[in-house]
Amino acid sequence: MRRIGFSLVELLAALGITAVLAAVLASASLIAYRKSSLAISANNLRQLGVGASSYLSENNYVFWKYRSADPDGEPGVRWWFGFEPLASFSRPEGQRVFDPDRGPLGGYVPAGIRPDPSLVSSGKAFKPKYQFGYIGVGYNALLGGGAMGLSEPLSYWTLGSPSRIVVFATSAQINTFQRPATPRNPMLEEFYLLDDREITVHFRHNDHAMVAFADGSAGFLPMDESTRDSRAPKANVGRFAPVGDTKYLKP
Repeated sequence: MRRIGFSLVELLAALGITAVLAAVLASASLIAYRKSSLAISANNLRQLGVGASSYLSENNYVFWKYRSADPDGEPGVRWWFGFEPLASFSRPEGQRVFDPDRGPLGGYVPAGIRPDPSLVSSGKAFKPKYQFGYIGVGYNALLGGGAMGLSEPLSYWTLGSPSRIVVFATSAQINTFQRPATPRNPMLEEFYLLDDREITVHFRHNDHAMVAFADGSAGFLPMDESTRDSRAPKANVGRFAPVGDTKYLKP
């Protein structure tokens, strides 16, 4: 009886076709992923920009603080993105909590902020800070009294060229010092701050950061290559300018 099966040539042809199909599907999936991340980054920045405009118009065009005490006296920190109670700080990283409605932009930002998939689906080890965080956007702390909130926020009218001052940008940092991250296992971590010191701008869109400017416009800015975080260079985390340079961040 004649055996029914594949010849070597047929098997190689089948494997070749399978490989081509897999490559096509992988390419299509990557394109879809990039478009999804781009759309969500754009939506988050647009929502935050709308909230910022509303806040400024009702608060004498003075920016909100990056961090401050709770106005009602509850122990904790009122970050720009929400209030974090004191008890949250003792929780493990990734399990901390905050209430976005109790931040300075609470009530101003429309519904629609979504977690950016590029942080958890980029192929880099990802370390969340909060249970429901990773919107992937940072606020220019130099506008809001500095990272510790020790200075007074700036007025919009002192910016000179609002079209060149970044208010929000796609953001993340490389963490090597909080478990499960270690120096040998650097992890991409959500972050919420931009300033002239921290390496926290995430250039995840074709090596560019998506930004929202003070005049209400949006666009993309490239990384100053000398600032790329060498602990995880493929994560595309860096700055707009060298440390100490306030380009795009302050007049």
